[in-house]
Amino acid sequence: MILQIDSIDPARGKPGVEVTLTGTLLQAQTLRWGDEDWDETYWEGSASGNGTVDITFKVPPGAGTVQVVALNGNEQSNVVEFTYV
Repeated sequence: MILQIDSIDPARGKPGVEVTLTGTLLQAQTLRWGDEDWDETYWEGSASGNGTVDITFKVPPGAGTVQVVALNGNEQSNVVEFTYV
């Protein structure tokens, strides 16, 4: 099983904005947003027809640029970045 984030949209924004992570994320159990981990109760996931999954998440308070990673146990995806404006 491979976790892969293909995109984050938008990649810049303010706290509270809704972002969508798209990729091979069906097995994701946790999102690491900067230094904080968020379990499945904090986002919505939906499968698309081409085998990818969209995860929709509201941006928590923060500043600067944070790294975003999807996790499942010891497995983690690639890193994408979100920049607060």
